[in-house]
Amino acid sequence: MNNCIFTGYLVDDPYISFVDDVALAEFTLVVYTYRRVKSTGEKNRIPTFLNCEAWHTGAETLEKFAGKGTKLTVNASAKNISKDNKGIIFRINEFDICHQDFED
Repeated sequence: MNNCIFTGYLVDDPYISFVDDVALAEFTLVVYTYRRVKSTGEKNRIPTFLNCEAWHTGAETLEKFAGKGTKLTVNASAKNISKDNKGIIFRINEFDICHQDFED
């Protein structure tokens, strides 16, 4: 089964286009892992950048409610970009947008 779950942040606003009148959102999600250096005890944050796409109503929802810096948890399927390009793109199946309201 090809099921990937990530929690990360949008690097930029989603790029929206239409393919045969169906909305397509393309975006990059940055996911962080943390490692402690044994010799110093210092904690390092390591970013991983994931290319993602969402279609139809998911794309429309992301366009409306998500922007640069928005925290997302996504359930995605990994797939090759094309036969010639061995890169990976994650097709979003489900997502949860985390909004935090801060009081001044």
